[in-house]
Amino acid sequence: MNELHTEIYREEVKNYKEHLEILGYHKATITAKYLYLKAFFKHLEENKIFTLKEIEAQNIAEYYKTLQQKKNFKTGELLSKESVNGRMRNLQKYFGYLLELGTLKKNPASAFIFSNAKERKERIIFTQEQIRELYESANLQETAILNLAYGCGLRAGELVRLNREDLNLQENLVIVEKGKNNKRRIIPISDKIKEELQEFLQSQETRTRNQDENTLFTNIENRRMRMQSFIRILKKLLQKTEFGKQFTKQELQRIGMHTLRHSIATHLLENGMKLEQVQYFLGHNQIETTEIYTHINQTQLDNLKM
Repeated sequence: MNELHTEIYREEVKNYKEHLEILGYHKATITAKYLYLKAFFKHLEENKIFTLKEIEAQNIAEYYKTLQQKKNFKTGELLSKESVNGRMRNLQKYFGYLLELGTLKKNPASAFIFSNAKERKERIIFTQEQIRELYESANLQETAILNLAYGCGLRAGELVRLNREDLNLQENLVIVEKGKNNKRRIIPISDKIKEELQEFLQSQETRTRNQDENTLFTNIENRRMRMQSFIRILKKLLQKTEFGKQFTKQELQRIGMHTLRHSIATHLLENGMKLEQVQYFLGHNQIETTEIYTHINQTQLDNLKM
């Protein structure tokens, strides 16, 4: 790729690359995003646009058309829709970064939606109102499960492995000793969640002692609850709610404990939590994994506009 001639553009790609490094993106992702931004600036230079404040929505639309006609230099085929939209979403994030810095007062790409169709189909996300309905319909055990799978964002496997000693309620903490890749993380909880977990623990004191007393959730055989038991409990709880009764058989098959984790991630972003904070909360190694929820969030916003 030819080098950029405009000093401000050279400085911008350098600064954006450093910004992505600070956020914790994978090295290969940083390189790709850096090159995508550089290619956009090269396009602007070729069209005699040499300052950030000159960039308008029309320039974004023109660049989008240019990418749709661009060929992959390895295969000689046109770039896929997914690839084009990925590059355009990177531009939108870059302009969002400029807004945060105060460099720009408006985002010239804000009117465009460059969705990823694959991501739209993969996940069902409960709304915040639906989560409230689940809590209102839940018994002690179901509330404890909601508090850990939704309120703490635990993965399904983490929920299965959770022990009573992992609840440090005196310090308002839930400790995940072995998350994904054996990564340990500590999750702060509210006083309300603490009280509800305490109530659940007290209700379990009368259980028989012929099994591991440290196990938090046990099944009807008084053994550690497995994945399918948690899923059955969630789907039984769904049938207590009006919205849950509306799910088709196919939709219910796509709902599991991961649905609660995906829902809290989306709701945290909707409520203004920074992406890197959600990354830490969920225990993701790379911010790209967390970034999927920004697309889900946009999908929900799109649906509201329909």
